[in-house]
Amino acid sequence: MEIPEILWGMDPLFHVPLQLMIFQVKALQRVQGVYYHHTHAVRNVEIMGMIQLVHRRPKFILYNVDDGTGAVQCIMWIPDQYQNIQDTDRVPALHMHELGQVIRVVGQPSEFKGHIQVTFHPGDAQICTDPNDETIFRLRVLNMERSIYSKPVRLPDVILSKIAYQVQESSCEERSELSFLEEKLLRRVTDWVLKRIEFCYLELEDDEDNNKLAHEVVKIKYPGIPSRNQQEQAHKMIRDCLKQLISEGVLEYISIEKMILHVVKPKNETIGDSKTTKSAVTTKEQMPGMDGETARGLINNPIVLDESEDEFEKSKDA
Repeated sequence: MEIPEILWGMDPLFHVPLQLMIFQVKALQRVQGVYYHHTHAVRNVEIMGMIQLVHRRPKFILYNVDDGTGAVQCIMWIPDQYQNIQDTDRVPALHMHELGQVIRVVGQPSEFKGHIQVTFHPGDAQICTDPNDETIFRLRVLNMERSIYSKPVRLPDVILSKIAYQVQESSCEERSELSFLEEKLLRRVTDWVLKRIEFCYLELEDDEDNNKLAHEVVKIKYPGIPSRNQQEQAHKMIRDCLKQLISEGVLEYISIEKMILHVVKPKNETIGDSKTTKSAVTTKEQMPGMDGETARGLINNPIVLDESEDEFEKSKDA
């Protein structure tokens, strides 16, 4: 369980560097900019290994450290007041370590060009002179992994119950908002469709308003989805709306290959106001005794009764 940021301090491991092998550092899971080792939020890590590369630049010193399980870049940023000093050996904290030395580095995991690295401050890299240091460090890491790191974060029951309640409440709000937006998208697509007789699906897909609303639905329905996949999911949401309209008989395909659809008017569609407009006679058979010319005249000029004529007809019937 990922605990909220406000509760990270309740995990004792958050306040100390996690002693890890380099392969474990490279396997840290990053969630919304925060690194996790199992269920523990990681602020700093401690590694030990042999220096394979030293690269000096005006603003930083880069070490490539290998402990046998993997290699990682460790970068030390030089403070501004020391950047113009050519001989960094005069500053003990900026002393450059040499190739082949075993060092212990305490720093913060970060990412550069898709690769994880460890950023540390001057003085946080120490030379290990005892040949047993690496063995002791590895044994300590194995013991910590087995007895502490692999165990879930244990929070007080009161805190856990509050977290569960907040998660449930937030989930309900997201579901209600998602349902509202999905219905809104369906209505908008329906309105767009009913304004046309025939259209190509690509026209609907390229409509800016529909796309914008579909993206809102995708962001809530699939939180954390990469931006490169949002457009594809948004188009899928629009296609789902079309499928529903086709199943309801509002649309039908004219050409599946060209993705051209035809709008089928609903059977119960009414035209005009039923209070003021009366139906026109359309065929001679509907009104016996009327010749064709008179019927055609009524078709072209339907009779519209205003309210006074309507009341007159009612009084006449009475």
